[in-house]
Amino acid sequence: MAATPQENAALVRRFLTDVIAGGDTDAVDGFLTGDVTDSNLVFGGASGPEPVTALGWRVLAAADIDLVVEDTVATDDQVAVRATVTGRHRESLMDLAPTGRSFEIAYAWFFRIEDGRIAEIQSLPDGLGLMRQLGAVPDPPANRPLPAPIDQLE
Repeated sequence: MAATPQENAALVRRFLTDVIAGGDTDAVDGFLTGDVTDSNLVFGGASGPEPVTALGWRVLAAADIDLVVEDTVATDDQVAVRATVTGRHRESLMDLAPTGRSFEIAYAWFFRIEDGRIAEIQSLPDGLGLMRQLGAVPDPPANRPLPAPIDQLE
């Protein structure tokens, strides 16, 4: 019998809070299929439970984080999540030495569920916002004028 949308949403929520934010690597096999894939639109992709979990941690494990699920939309085989991730940068991240800076970014995940486990993940973190908050990318100048709206151009 196929899982309900509510069961799929609960599965994903537990994966995000227990494994990704909580660091419970022993629980990974209970959440992911053996051929799971993750297409992280900012930090790259991975296949298989261990690489997929490591990909999520490449961003999140470099900090002490808290993950708050803001919205969840689920169907019989898909779950979309909008979350806020906050933390403090404590380990190297993409050749960026630990800064000790705090950050808060938006994160979106799209999951495909197969036989009660996560088979595919597409993730979209606010990578630019993260890098700006960590000081790796400068903020745009505050005195720079915004371009005119398209309907006002000649």
